[in-house]
Amino acid sequence: MRWGLLLGPVCLALVMVRLRHLSHRTQVAGLFAFLYGVAMVFVTHSLAVSVGWWSYGWDALMVNNLPADIILGGAILFGPGLYFSFPKTRPLMICLPIIIGLHGTIFSSLEPLVFAGPHWFLGVMFVFATAHLPAIYLAKWTEADTHLPYRCALLAIKTGGMIFAVLPSLIMQAMGGTWDICAKPVWVISLALFVLSITSLIGVSANQTLCLQGRGTPIPLDPTKRLVTTGLYAYVSNPMQLSAALGWVVLGLFLQNIWIMAASLMAWIFVQGMVRWHHRHDLLKRFPTGWPEYKENVPEWLPRWRPWNKARAVLTLSDASRGHRQAALWLRAATSLDIRWSDDGNAWHENPENVYGFRGACAIAAAFGHVNFAYALLGQAWLLLAVPWIYLFDQVLRRET
Repeated sequence: MRWGLLLGPVCLALVMVRLRHLSHRTQVAGLFAFLYGVAMVFVTHSLAVSVGWWSYGWDALMVNNLPADIILGGAILFGPGLYFSFPKTRPLMICLPIIIGLHGTIFSSLEPLVFAGPHWFLGVMFVFATAHLPAIYLAKWTEADTHLPYRCALLAIKTGGMIFAVLPSLIMQAMGGTWDICAKPVWVISLALFVLSITSLIGVSANQTLCLQGRGTPIPLDPTKRLVTTGLYAYVSNPMQLSAALGWVVLGLFLQNIWIMAASLMAWIFVQGMVRWHHRHDLLKRFPTGWPEYKENVPEWLPRWRPWNKARAVLTLSDASRGHRQAALWLRAATSLDIRWSDDGNAWHENPENVYGFRGACAIAAAFGHVNFAYALLGQAWLLLAVPWIYLFDQVLRRET
């Protein structure tokens, strides 16, 4: 049964690729869905096992008490497999019959492969809602090149799952170690979460900047349409690789596992090999005038303390606002920022290097990126929270009107 749950989806995906003569864009969409599925199926099934929704009665090819073949098979089936088979069908209509028909009838009869717990159907709904359904939507949106913010959000979740769950589990499976989080003192857990939130902020905010200002994703197969040199990219050219490397160091220290810490070397190797190759063969060709100058001024690993900005940005503040006057004092050291005053009660941030402007508190947060790296992190943290809420609010208003 385990081999069937792996080879069945593999054969389905290969047959669909053969029969449908898929375009390059469609194949990329299927790959993204698979990668998201691997990360999130692993995370959600790990949570299901830990809370007792179900357990697996096997001991071969297991990673974190999960059958590796079932994880891969599920990611293929509820990704490229079903999407290639039903490209025009709504993802919910694809998954709903499987939830009701397959799991609703035989899931509790799969012993000894799976031992269902008392609330197993709640776990099934959770896995479908967070792992399977988003994977198919990601494929659909990627092929159509729509819903870019949602795509970047799902890709960020996928990356986080790979960095903080899948890879450390594989390392501990091979080299030893356990997820003994609950055995740690509360202050150690709190400190680790705080430091990880800062290291993760570097990568996630870079992903947001590529979406807003680059009009693309961080994955080279679905690249940005513009060269991005603002936000944290004004300080370091590889913020996502830096974020991953720091995250593995912190996680390795927390789990007292030197092999997870050593995984940070993979980020360096990735930059030295794949990323530099990508820079030469993609960015240099697509942006022949802007990329060489940017690369000459912005380092790969150690962030600059002051930003490198090719053009001066403009922050417009209200002279009647006490808060705006205080913000102007905080921004005195921003050498690449022109502060202007008006009788408008709102704040505006406009940068010639950007396509997306900021207003209100987001404008001041964006202006923080012109001071130094510490200020930039504070500003990006606000943008990371505020911009999605503004986008979702605008989407709701458009639907109502």
